[in-house]
Amino acid sequence: MSSGTNTPFTKMLDNVFPRVPPFFRYISEQCDVLLQSCEYLVEYLEGGDTSKGKGLVEADKLAQELKNKHLDILNNAFSTPMDREDVYRSLTVLDVPVSSALITFEEMEGLRVKTDKFCLEMGIILRESAAALKRGYSKLDSDPAAADADAQTARSCRGSIDKVYRRALAELYTVDEDIKKLEAHASGAEVQMLNHIVDMLKRREIYRHLHVASRQMADAADVLHGIVIQLT
Repeated sequence: MSSGTNTPFTKMLDNVFPRVPPFFRYISEQCDVLLQSCEYLVEYLEGGDTSKGKGLVEADKLAQELKNKHLDILNNAFSTPMDREDVYRSLTVLDVPVSSALITFEEMEGLRVKTDKFCLEMGIILRESAAALKRGYSKLDSDPAAADADAQTARSCRGSIDKVYRRALAELYTVDEDIKKLEAHASGAEVQMLNHIVDMLKRREIYRHLHVASRQMADAADVLHGIVIQLT
């Protein structure tokens, strides 16, 4: 059977003892795509390299294809290496942050928002969370108990990004200098204030996308933690 030959005898055995699809490997493949998308995002946020957008588009497409393929296998599987619902949740939760990474890029390009230190900091944290998820999910078939530490690391992403997000908004909404110029009737103060407000609205939208992605990473970490509990 290990040779992969498709003889009448092996077909008969497969009918009597259906093979369990390698769902741990499938989940690991989706983790690879998630980590790659976060790496592309960080590279873009480091210097605004728009060529990374192509990688993000391809990663999002691959994530959707893998999810659909693996779900189809799950629907037709006779048995699974862990609870079927846990397999389903894993397969569906890991592609969501990939889409958020792409949306962040598309919004920044569409709104013409340049990267800043806060975007980059949040992007790096997301990448660290994706790496932790990859490590954790890869341990499920050999040492599931050890995967919980990785789940905790991935979940901590949300709290870390919460802090960056609040610092980013605090700096973004600083308008003291603009108000002083308006009060002093400085030349061009009204236009400058208007431009600042528009930039605030655009940039807040980008911060929000990154903040949402952190919640999605935390959701994937929660799924991993739940699987660890089931397997140990």
